[in-house]
Amino acid sequence: MTHANIEQGLPLAAEAIVAPNARRLQEIARQHGIDDLRFASAGRLVGHVGADRDLFDVFAFQREARQLLGADIELFSDAVLDHDHVSPDLAAARPL
Repeated sequence: MTHANIEQGLPLAAEAIVAPNARRLQEIARQHGIDDLRFASAGRLVGHVGADRDLFDVFAFQREARQLLGADIELFSDAVLDHDHVSPDLAAARPL
């Protein structure tokens, strides 16, 4: 995998790490115009990115979430769920 943070040695954020930090992750997400945060799989969250927000907000959320968790996490916009062949873990993401 070529993900930069994995190369830096960060483990994927497992649900056991994400769940106890759900409240703080939701607060960070709201600061960046993201709501409806859901856990998809290790290292993967799904959330609704507000129409007035952009990739900079997503990247800022990811950076802060990684710092909080000490683990790698990526945020996928729920807009991906409208596409064909979406990854099953994203489609089945569970609320935090």
